[in-house]
Amino acid sequence: MNKAFFLDRDGTINVDYDFVHKPSEWTFCRGAVDAIRTLNQSGYKTIVITNQSGISRGHFDLEQVHALHSWVDEELKKQNAWIDGWYIAAHHPEFDKKHEYDPADRKPGTGMFMKAKKSFDIDFSESFMAGDKITDLIPAVELGIKPYFVRSRFEASQDKNWLKENNIQIYDSLFEIVKAHF
Repeated sequence: MNKAFFLDRDGTINVDYDFVHKPSEWTFCRGAVDAIRTLNQSGYKTIVITNQSGISRGHFDLEQVHALHSWVDEELKKQNAWIDGWYIAAHHPEFDKKHEYDPADRKPGTGMFMKAKKSFDIDFSESFMAGDKITDLIPAVELGIKPYFVRSRFEASQDKNWLKENNIQIYDSLFEIVKAHF
């Protein structure tokens, strides 16, 4: 079995400017590329688990998200880093009237994690998750994945008591997590 480091996307590896879907809108968070490279070199499958409600809201389509992720892959490759898998939840219950997507995929659901587990033969007990919202970390707690909270512009709206009750450490960035533990 493999160990994985699951990553939320917006606010964790890139700056969340709301509905980022083009390379011109993408800015890596400080140290994110170095952190991803370190995880790669440490033998972790790096897997992005991202809710992209902008698809259901009609701001962009799934093909645009795939194109952005291909661009990110190329940018990472230039710096000897990579993402092993991208998992996207395009569904949002308030905006997706077609129900074309499995709602269990959307965090805090565990669907994307379970798909990654199957594809990469992941041992959750040896794996980690970093995200900037409680909804990123709920499935990690439920599945026995060690979670880390990343500060972002959403920090003030997150339940600090839940983080404390679940013994989740808070860091300024993915880079700080990796520097401290890997």
